[in-house]
Amino acid sequence: MRLLRLLYLLAAAVVLCPAKGIAARRGFAIVIDPQSLAQARTEVEAYAQAIEQRQGLRVYTIVDQWGVPDSIRHCLQTLYTQKQDPIVGCVLVGDIPVPMVRDAQHMTSAFKMNQTANRRDSSVPSDRFYDDFKLAFRYLDRDTAQWSHLFYYSLTAEGTQRLQPDIFSGRIRPTDAKGESRYEKLRRYLRKATEWKRNPDGLNTMLVFNGSGSLSESNVAHIDEFRGLAEHFPEFAEKPESFSYMEYTEEPYIEKKLMNELMRPELSVAMLHHHGDFDTQYLSNYPKPRTLAEAIEYIRYQARDHRRTYIRRGMEPDSALARVLRQGVPQDWLSDAGEAERERQDSILVEQTNITLADFGPEGLRPNVRLSIFDACYNGAFHNEDCIANEYIFQTGKALVGLGGTVNVLQDKWADHFLGLMADGMMVGFLGQYYTYLEWHVIGDPTFCFAPRQGAPAVNQMLATWSDKQWLKVLDKKASADLQCMAIFKNSLNPQLSDERLLRLLRTSPLAMVRLEAFQALKRRGGDSFVEAMQTASHDNYEMIQRFAVNEMQVNGDPRIVPSIARLVARNNTSARVRFNALQSLQFLDGGLVRKAVAEEVDRRVPYVLDPQEYRKGIDKSVDSYCNRWDEDIDELTQGKLDEKKALRQANYMRIYLPPYKIPAVCDFVRTCGNAPLQRDLLEALGWHGTAYTAPSIRQLCEQLTADETLDPEVRAEALKTLKRIKG
Repeated sequence: MRLLRLLYLLAAAVVLCPAKGIAARRGFAIVIDPQSLAQARTEVEAYAQAIEQRQGLRVYTIVDQWGVPDSIRHCLQTLYTQKQDPIVGCVLVGDIPVPMVRDAQHMTSAFKMNQTANRRDSSVPSDRFYDDFKLAFRYLDRDTAQWSHLFYYSLTAEGTQRLQPDIFSGRIRPTDAKGESRYEKLRRYLRKATEWKRNPDGLNTMLVFNGSGSLSESNVAHIDEFRGLAEHFPEFAEKPESFSYMEYTEEPYIEKKLMNELMRPELSVAMLHHHGDFDTQYLSNYPKPRTLAEAIEYIRYQARDHRRTYIRRGMEPDSALARVLRQGVPQDWLSDAGEAERERQDSILVEQTNITLADFGPEGLRPNVRLSIFDACYNGAFHNEDCIANEYIFQTGKALVGLGGTVNVLQDKWADHFLGLMADGMMVGFLGQYYTYLEWHVIGDPTFCFAPRQGAPAVNQMLATWSDKQWLKVLDKKASADLQCMAIFKNSLNPQLSDERLLRLLRTSPLAMVRLEAFQALKRRGGDSFVEAMQTASHDNYEMIQRFAVNEMQVNGDPRIVPSIARLVARNNTSARVRFNALQSLQFLDGGLVRKAVAEEVDRRVPYVLDPQEYRKGIDKSVDSYCNRWDEDIDELTQGKLDEKKALRQANYMRIYLPPYKIPAVCDFVRTCGNAPLQRDLLEALGWHGTAYTAPSIRQLCEQLTADETLDPEVRAEALKTLKRIKG
């Protein structure tokens, strides 16, 4: 049986057989291109041996002889479905093709680019192609020249429309960037990854960095993050210097201080909240002024920067200058704008506020932090010639793994989900597998793990072999916060874990992480219990739970949640991010209900505020500016008053800007409009609203259209995709 299996694989690839006599219940695949294997065979074999000896996984080394993603995916699926030692994960090493996924933006956290834009920019580089076998793709094309490693695929209706990876994956993709051979980088990286497996350390220290604009710079959000980290790592309370915290406002130029911290040799994990690009970690802005002289310089710099921005957008220099002056800046404050020396000084200032690819090197940044979580856009864009996450792990320091996104990433997400299990020795690949966004990737060795803390359970074996029923029993024991979260996560759609029990956990668990996981499970289920969950969560004392509840309220739109939103809008001390999201949600709720609920809430609070008239006036102004904002645009669409170009543009907006109470009218229009391209785009937009209280209208529409064989095939296919998204 084993011989037949290997012969089958050999027909598709070169498979280096694992060492004999090693007992393992699960396997792991190393996928590598022939040249990388030839250049680093010794290091690859030592790395594979360390995984087998230290982590008990049977290693299969697959040499990519095809150079196309489909064959690699088929080989991995075969290894996953085999009866003996099926794989739990894989690592893609060297020049392995990169799938560029299209028509799947609903599986990203924030990426919503119009796909008529440049296909390289409007596609999502994603290894979910390799690790989620329930997805179905149609091959489109291969890129050219230096981008020939990119292969374009469209997500089709034949597969699932939600991510649930079957295995975990990671990318080790060194390049020849910065004048050093990719193969030398690969050899060096594999040597340090192997050395770590033979001599691991525990998860003992953690850095949290908050850059400019992170979560609206809400102090409450960042304070509560530490409450959550204390639940992930309760043992840190007894460890000296276990937590370190840094904020961009601590110094005028935070770059060097952060780089020094990242090179601290004992640093285990860094949580990096900031904005980003593939080549930049945007840490801070121009230093905030503290004196009158600094305030003048601040305004002068901002005025010059506005001028540069206008010029980049195509404006002539004189016109750009005139536009800045119209904003009230004195003309003599811009006397040196555009001069070579001033531009040089300004560019140096920008470099001092960010970390860029140029900062890495033998005399520069050489991170030692073992695991970095890049809560920023594009830092993990490994398909480029170079990226921030790659520079972290391929330097000579001890950095081994990064978690980051290949495109935009959402700020309102659970960035430390299951992080506490890393202290139990969980392989980082599982952290990536259960953080289900199309753009999210493990950069580096996905089998990386810390030495488990004392008394830790065999978490990797549990994740690889336990049934959902076994996980459910964890809730009956006094388990850690993260083990309870994983038990809920694994059983989020299991009726044996009742809605009543989840609601009880949401209301009474002393652990914020468990309450948040219960809320997420109820979201997946929907219905009346979820409506109750949103109302309960909006009053929670943990800011992230409140924030997530408000985010879901604006998508759900059920009239029963309006009083809870009114309470948050009228409260004096609602946190900055929750208040921002609560105000945004008003545009998706019935305006009449909102005005009535807000008026009642204000009436209750008026006796306890100074200057009641101004208090009421300010809230009424906010309500009036948001309520019913999209009604006119959507009514014009559904009444057929827009030409096709404007209607298609409106359909694109409605991915986000579609109040749930307008969904039935949109469904009726889709059913009868007879314009196939518009029907297709509107169906795609409706698929973003599966948790709306009016989602049954979408489901009914899609069931009708998929059964109608007279319709355009593309319309029926889009209806099927949306139906699968709505049903989950």
